[in-house]
Amino acid sequence: MNPLLPKPLHIGDTIGLATPSSPLMPGRLEAGIAYFEAKGFKVKVGKHNTKINRFLAGSDQERAADIMDFFRDPEVKAIIATGGGYGSQRILPYLNYEVIRKNPKFLVGRSDTTALQLGLLSKTGLVSHTGFICGDVHDLNPTIESTLMASLYGEPQQINKGETVITGITEGIVIGGNLQCVCALIGTPYQPDFKGAILFIEEVRQEPYMVDSWISQLYMAGVFEQIAGVIFCQFEKCLANYFPDRDGTVADVVNEWASKLKVPCIKNFPYGHGDDHGYVLPIGAKIKLDTTNCKIYI
Repeated sequence: MNPLLPKPLHIGDTIGLATPSSPLMPGRLEAGIAYFEAKGFKVKVGKHNTKINRFLAGSDQERAADIMDFFRDPEVKAIIATGGGYGSQRILPYLNYEVIRKNPKFLVGRSDTTALQLGLLSKTGLVSHTGFICGDVHDLNPTIESTLMASLYGEPQQINKGETVITGITEGIVIGGNLQCVCALIGTPYQPDFKGAILFIEEVRQEPYMVDSWISQLYMAGVFEQIAGVIFCQFEKCLANYFPDRDGTVADVVNEWASKLKVPCIKNFPYGHGDDHGYVLPIGAKIKLDTTNCKIYI
């Protein structure tokens, strides 16, 4: 499926703020509105943004309705998630992919938004962007802001970060985000096509054995045999809390799986949930990865 690219934004365009996963954290919506208005954009808010249904921001149908309202609204040029948590995978069956294909728009989020973004990529080819949610504006990393705006304005980027694991130069569609969300779509109709892709993954607050389990799932699903490159990002607070002396570290997990790869690879790239997560990356766009020099060309 060919990439479906949204049109770049311009000052004065309208941004829709949606909550596709867990309920809003206090102050995030207001902070997001104030930030984008200060940048010269207009803002619309999802009708169900303040709903709470256990660990979800309203029912699956309500959260999906907010996403579809924004895709149908000709004034809205971009959709930005207010936060993460859990639940965006649950709205995938309730989206109208034909409408989305006919109205491609920027979709920006991170963490749990990964599932929604990969589902849209699988069904429509829509290129989205990951690495920012409204909660980030409270202490906004300058590189997040610069790469977010470059993404929204359709500007090329070059990033020089990470550590070399396997040297080489490769090109491909970049696919990934939160590791658990990636694995949640394996074997479903919303699983993305990994053939020739560059995989990037991150995780937060998981035991090393759980990170190992999810990477093992990708390996056994044949993903490692299809991809053209790998970017291991941040694994924030992924500590062995139960058996620390026995279980080792998440770095041990990453290093072991990296040793099984036969494609260009870098690790410790600053994307994810950590305090130094610093970049907004595309999902579904073609990039060039130079692992010898730790450079990404978008």
